[in-house]
Amino acid sequence: MVKYSYSTKRKEKTKMTTTKNPWNQISHVDINGEQAILAAEDVELIKKFTSTKDYKNIKDIHRLHLGFYPQQIVGDIQKADIIVLSTNPGYSPEFETLYNNDKNYQKTLLNNLQLKNPHFHAFDLDTDKFGHWAKKFNKWFDDVKSLQDLKEKIPWFSKHVALGEYFPYHSIEYDKNLDKFISKEGYFPTQQFLFELIRKRVLDKDDSVTIILTRAYNKWYKAIPELIEYEQCYETNNYSNPSLKPEFLYKVKRKSVKEKMSKTLKELT
Repeated sequence: MVKYSYSTKRKEKTKMTTTKNPWNQISHVDINGEQAILAAEDVELIKKFTSTKDYKNIKDIHRLHLGFYPQQIVGDIQKADIIVLSTNPGYSPEFETLYNNDKNYQKTLLNNLQLKNPHFHAFDLDTDKFGHWAKKFNKWFDDVKSLQDLKEKIPWFSKHVALGEYFPYHSIEYDKNLDKFISKEGYFPTQQFLFELIRKRVLDKDDSVTIILTRAYNKWYKAIPELIEYEQCYETNNYSNPSLKPEFLYKVKRKSVKEKMSKTLKELT
């Protein structure tokens, strides 16, 4: 199994030994005039990042939208048979409106972050058409013809599937300046917490969880090096427009896993 290879200088900042869930303590703080909802342990780094010269000159598509409970964890990340990993949750004005008008959804997000009563809420705000994740997951089912068909499978998703985001906070597109910042300052506590949850599952010989990387492959491998040699870790074949169709999933060395993934889905359904 590949070992961590961080330098001595960064070892204390990136060591993933935390077991406490940083989402159990939420802070509501002002960040550049916006009322932000943050894990208390992330506040210092968020303030530092949003005060950098790079961030002050940032494009709007990369600006963090911090007024929401983040969608870092969707579903039962501790027990799901399949974990799908991406970069960071997106943002749109439509999402903001729907979020602000749905207190139950806000509570669901917080519950998921705190690992309480996990619910697969990736489709909850979709109304009359497939949203981002619904478009990806409907390809797993021959009998899904409409959004309602997919929503009827939410109990199945809540039992078998979870989503995890490399960086927890919302933006239209991931800001690569975060990579430079993290390289210097270390991972955010909420990142470390999620990495450790996944790492523990990968190292558990009695756990056969399937991991699917849809984006940011190298970021995930650096954060959790054990994924590189983990047998059930797959990549989508196109990170810019990832598809979850089994035929478009590959092992790290680009070997198709269509047969294995189709078998996994068949066993779960």
